[in-house]
Formats: sequence, C-alpha cells, structure tokens
Amino acid sequence: MNKKFLHAATFTLIIPLILLSACAEEQSVEPVATEVAAEPSGSAPGDYGIPGSKERFEIHRDMVAEKLSQALLPAMRNHGVDMWIVLDRENNSEPLHEELGGGFSGVRAAFIFFDNGGDQPEKIYYGSHQQPENSVVAQVYDEKLYYGYSAEGLTPHLRKAVMDRDPQKIAVNTSHTLPEADGLTVGLSNFLLDTIGDEYARRIVSAELVVRDFRLNRTAKETAVYTDVLNWSARWMEEALSTANARTGETTGEDLNWWLRDRALELGLTGSGTVRIVREGTMLPVHDPDMTLQPGDTISIDGGLKYLGFAVDIKRTAYILRPGESSMSEGLLSAWRDAQEMSHVYTSKMQPGAIGHEIWAKINADAEAAGYQSVGPDSGGSSTDAARPEVGVYGHSVGNVAHDIGARIAADLPFAYGDRVRFPLQKNEWVSIEFHVSTPVPEWGGNTWYTRFEETAQVTDDGVRWMIPIQEEVFLIEPTP
Repeated sequence: MNKKFLHAATFTLIIPLILLSACAEEQSVEPVATEVAAEPSGSAPGDYGIPGSKERFEIHRDMVAEKLSQALLPAMRNHGVDMWIVLDRENNSEPLHEELGGGFSGVRAAFIFFDNGGDQPEKIYYGSHQQPENSVVAQVYDEKLYYGYSAEGLTPHLRKAVMDRDPQKIAVNTSHTLPEADGLTVGLSNFLLDTIGDEYARRIVSAELVVRDFRLNRTAKETAVYTDVLNWSARWMEEALSTANARTGETTGEDLNWWLRDRALELGLTGSGTVRIVREGTMLPVHDPDMTLQPGDTISIDGGLKYLGFAVDIKRTAYILRPGESSMSEGLLSAWRDAQEMSHVYTSKMQPGAIGHEIWAKINADAEAAGYQSVGPDSGGSSTDAARPEVGVYGHSVGNVAHDIGARIAADLPFAYGDRVRFPLQKNEWVSIEFHVSTPVPEWGGNTWYTRFEETAQVTDDGVRWMIPIQEEVFLIEPTP
C-alpha cells in the first residue's frame, strides 16, 4: 500500500476574493512586483538543492541589494521620513542586522539611509572594523567608513553625516508593538542624542511603520528564496511522517521532534517542529518520551526550516492506518474536508487594505452561520468542547520570523497582539493562513478531531496565492508489522 504524497512541483493558485468595505486609512505602500521560482533553485533529483556558503552569500547579497533598492524609499516616503538611522554593536545585534547586510559591527556601527530626492536612497555604513570584500556591506553600500579603535569613535562621523544632510525627520528603531523595530537600546539611544544634539534630537520619530512597510513589501528575489525554504520544509516534514520513520509501538513524538532537528542539521540548516499526536479525539502530552505511536493516531507537525534569515511556519498531517485499512474512516475524511472548506472561507476575506481584526470577525461570522462555535482568542491548544463543532482562527504574518510584523488575524486585543491586529494587509506580504476546525467523528464516539491547518500565501491584487502546494490529502502511514 502506497503512502499518499503531495506533488513537489510548485503551482500558482489564485483564490477569488469577496471584496470588503474595510480599507486601511494609512497611505498604501507602492508595491514591489514579485515573481516566484517554479522550482527550488539549484534542485537536483535525490537532494534538496540547498546552496553552499559562496552561493548563499551571493543570494543574500543580491536580496539585500534588491530590497534596499526597491522597498526602502517607498517605506520612508510613505511616512515622511528622509533619514533612517539603525545603530548596532558587537554581541547585542540589532534585530535587522542581517536584513540590512550583517557584518561585524564592532564597537558601534551605523547603517544610515537618506532620501536625497533621487530614485535610490543613499546607503551609508560606519563601523569600527573594516568589512571584507566578500561581505554585503562592502559590495552593496555606497559610502563606507571604518574608524578603528580611535578616541573619537563613531561620534564625529555620525554627527557629520546628519549635519551635512540636514534631515527633517529622523527615524530610529523604537516601537511599542514590533520587536523587530525596537532594537535601539538605551545605551545607543543616549549615544545618538549626545552625538546629534538637541536640534536634531527633536526631529527623531519612531521607525516602526517604516520597518513594517520595508519588510512586508517582499521583492522577487526574497519571494523566490522563501518559496525554496517552504518547499524544503514541506519535503522535510513529509520525510518525518513516512512509514519508514514513524513506526508504531516504537516511535514517540519526542523521537520525531529530534529527528526533525537532526535532519535539518544534516541539510546544513536549522529548524524544528512541534509534534502533536491525537488518539481518538484526545491530544497526547506533547513530546512525551514514553507514549509510542499507535494505529489510528493522527499526527501533525507544526514548524519549519530556517535559512538566510527566513523562518517557515506550516503544518503537515498524517494518519496511521489500522490493520486492514487502506484509508482514513469516513468520519475523519469528513473532518479533513471541513478544514479544507474553511480555508476557502478564510482566504475569501484576504485582500490588500483589509484590517486584521476585521478579517477575523468576518471569518468567525461565516463560521457561526455554518453552525460552528467560534473560539478565541486562541493560540492553537485544545478544543473548548470535545463534542461540539468549532473554529479557531489565529493567522499571522510570516517570513523573517514565524510570527512576523504584518497584520495579525485575531481578536482586537492590543495587549496580546499590539497594533498588529489593526494593521492592514499589504500587497506582496507573506501570510500564514492558520486555524483549526473541530469536527465530531462518529468512529470516536462523537469526540472531535481538532484538525489543524496552516499554509503560507502571498497577498496579491487578485487574492491570496499559495506559495507552494497546500496539503490536500492526509499522509498515510502503514502500521509496523
């Protein structure tokens, strides 16, 4: 009996949208046109095609160059910022360190971006240590200055850069909502204020929305690389959920978790996945070292691989056949179909400009009209009622981290989610379509299967587009003889 596999080829799926009346009140960001690679770059039969060190550097360099060239000025101009200063230092790197080019920051370093009215921003880097020629800073930045272990340090150079350009609004990385935009430490903040003086200090504003718009406006090169990592992650999870790897009476959830980590290291990457096992409607303790897989169990993996500053967050699901079975029971198949149907309801609400918590409310309204109890806020734990149909929605932005800085599809609870629930969806951003559907299963005595769904899509003018094929069929695992 053969296990059912997803096809590896990438395809493009456009989902029709239901237009919403809600739209963002902020000015929209000029989007960057994107194209997705049809297959993972450098792929070859029998391997993942993951690049080595030199090729990784070249990919990273080209991504940073394209990002700074295409996405930065629209983000700055959308918020009236003409200078953005990102300060960094050794052993306490700024959250955007790698995204802006990385390198060894040393005593103090400054990434400075200035809008001089042209079609490209000025890209300036000052640091204590000279960056090698095979570095992003050396190959991408316009002006580079290395001050060494000097008595004056960064101070005179940073002051001159500001005074020569006389910016009217200086953005720095402070944010109540977004950790990635909150990298300016107290020490570096005091240093900056002392360096530029009171007059320019009065021109400082938060870079929060500049950082958000800069990151979310995904470029073609970023999208191609992220598509690769998604494909690798899906294949990696499918390997984990194979008959050869998931052996009844022997393998535990903990074993699968360690296997995922070790396999990632073998591939020259990092990554992990949370393994959840459901037995007739009851979720077993996560990664229990003593509870082995049994026929009739469902298994889901939640997580992904990390590569070049990107992190994947998807789910894949398998079922362990009982002796004599060739497929899941009709009750389980029905529950799986319910989750697939809910994905269409969810994606029909997604369009550029729609607000996070308003999308969440609309999905829940449709779910309730279909007879489900809507639950939330929910972080994806357990059903509120083991026998009642329910839907829980907790979608989010994804990309550089599993929970990224775009709109959060969740309840309007700023303490929990910050302002992200009030952010609009932006064209080109990557989103995790994440929810659960709990459907009663007759074969389980009416207990529900908490069916988990999480796939990655990109927001376009015409709807959301799946970035890789979604899992349409549950993987089937043969019981161990």
